[in-house]
Amino acid sequence: MKEIRDLLFQIMYQNILDYENYYQNVFIQFLNLLKSRNYQITNEVRQQVRSILDENERFIRTLLNGLIVQVKISKQPLKPDIIQQIQEKIWNTKYPDGLTLSERIWKNKEEAEKEFYKVLKKQIALVKSFTEIAYKIQKHMEKLHNREFTQLTKEEIKLIEKLRTTAKAMVKGKITKEKLQKILKQYEKYIKQRKESPYGVKTAHQQLLKNLTKAVEKLSEEAIDDAVKWYMYDKQLYNLKRIARTETANIYHIMIIENWKDNDFVIGYRWKLTPAHRIKDICDEYANVDFGFGKGVFPKDKVPQKVAHPHCTCIIEPVFK
Repeated sequence: MKEIRDLLFQIMYQNILDYENYYQNVFIQFLNLLKSRNYQITNEVRQQVRSILDENERFIRTLLNGLIVQVKISKQPLKPDIIQQIQEKIWNTKYPDGLTLSERIWKNKEEAEKEFYKVLKKQIALVKSFTEIAYKIQKHMEKLHNREFTQLTKEEIKLIEKLRTTAKAMVKGKITKEKLQKILKQYEKYIKQRKESPYGVKTAHQQLLKNLTKAVEKLSEEAIDDAVKWYMYDKQLYNLKRIARTETANIYHIMIIENWKDNDFVIGYRWKLTPAHRIKDICDEYANVDFGFGKGVFPKDKVPQKVAHPHCTCIIEPVFK
């Protein structure tokens, strides 16, 4: 029986890999569109977001329905009525939250679209805020047109590096704007306190801030790209893989139940842990239940109708008289 499950997962993972390669190209095209529209949420961008999420939904539905059809207990395919029962249970069985898989996929798609726009707007606002700060400091420095400064001290060099790393962290959303402003004020204070000198490096300071501003613009774009990639690529692929893994396990699980439920020689199903099961959870309870048919054996009317949890690797097998 484990061989059947392994084959199902092998087919599923290959389909996921193929789709991931396809999805990568789709995402790059979307990112290029977003850049060409200056990261503004235009109707064209909205249509593309919806198209991507719709395509993800179609993929997972096609994948799971295809796996159900491909399942074989022996050399013969499953009977049409058993295939229908598996499809019915996969798509229409309610989970503890009251939603079926079909309803959950639709709800996740709607929420993903709304959440993506929130993520994008938040990142754009964050980047704009920091860019304005950088330009403000640069403008302040350029007002010091007639002042010259001595060469940078080690302490100043250390502070400048701190400024650079803090700026990068702020653009990436890792620290608050308030912390960055505090560092910028420290830097301004050092510059203002420098004594005039014929060996000044005012130009170096100005150039530093100009470079910082340019770097911020570059980092800002990268930060938005990272946020978009995380939500529209990494997170969406993760969700697809999670659903695919869980429901592939469910397809095998339900297939075993449906195929043997009317066989009078089968008294129940044994819940078996696999070597991949390392953390104690509800599966250990299932593998040790005792209904009088042997360790871990559920009567037909008592066996759990789906796998125990999203990453469950356990299998069930029919137990004969």
